[in-house]
Amino acid sequence: MVDDNSMISLWVTIGLVIAAVSVASLGAFFSISGLGALFSGALLAVCLMAAALEFSKFVLAAYLHQTWKTLNIIYRSYLVFAVVVLSVITSIGIFGFLSEAYQSASTVLEAETIKLDSIRNQQASITAEIERLNKSVEEIPERRITKRLKSRAEIEPTILELNKKFNEGERLLTASNLKILEVKKKVGPLIYIAKSLDMNIDVVVRYLILILVSVFDPLAICLVIASTQAIGVSRSLLARAKNDEADQEVTAVPTPVVAKVKPAAVENTVDEDIIVQMNFKDEHEDKKAV
Repeated sequence: MVDDNSMISLWVTIGLVIAAVSVASLGAFFSISGLGALFSGALLAVCLMAAALEFSKFVLAAYLHQTWKTLNIIYRSYLVFAVVVLSVITSIGIFGFLSEAYQSASTVLEAETIKLDSIRNQQASITAEIERLNKSVEEIPERRITKRLKSRAEIEPTILELNKKFNEGERLLTASNLKILEVKKKVGPLIYIAKSLDMNIDVVVRYLILILVSVFDPLAICLVIASTQAIGVSRSLLARAKNDEADQEVTAVPTPVVAKVKPAAVENTVDEDIIVQMNFKDEHEDKKAV
């Protein structure tokens, strides 16, 4: 029967395997995507290369852990160097992926901010032009009413056109502000953290990405190594538990009881035929003696 320690070890092993597969798979996906974004000119080739390197890294890490003492020091040093370099490459890919995710939102935010500033400048120019035209009419003396009316009639179409542009600009301003609010929802927590720390948002994002990168890939490697070790321990515990169970079953088999045969009681009586024969022999010997 499997004991409690074996069951606990089994559940821990299952948890380690699930954690290792999850972290390693996500790390590989982020790394492959990030490296593909860095070398988009050969996207398929880079993704295939990155996938092969990711798989090789985890296999090498498990192999090194199991055969550390038996490997030649030069060969072992090279494998350690390869795992470290592959881990750095993975970290670069993850950094690129997370950076691209942030830049995709921040770039839209910057573009909308620039667009918003441009529209505002256009609005200010339109307003200034309308004011200039109105002022040019108002500067005409009131006694020259005919010229004043003529000038007003001349600038009226231009003012109407400028008012249309101004109204269109107001509509664009509203749409741009709404889009900025939508983008800020995606980076809102980062903006809040940056304001709380009184730091630039780009600096905050850089530190957060570095923290994630420093934990992600090393944790994946450690989980793979821990999983292989836990699988070995679980196998040993289960094998020992099965052996103990088999021994208990052998011990529990009842020993057959051999009945002791008691010797038959020796009868004191002698066969009657033998007695008759002995008597006849004695009589014959007596006759010969006479």
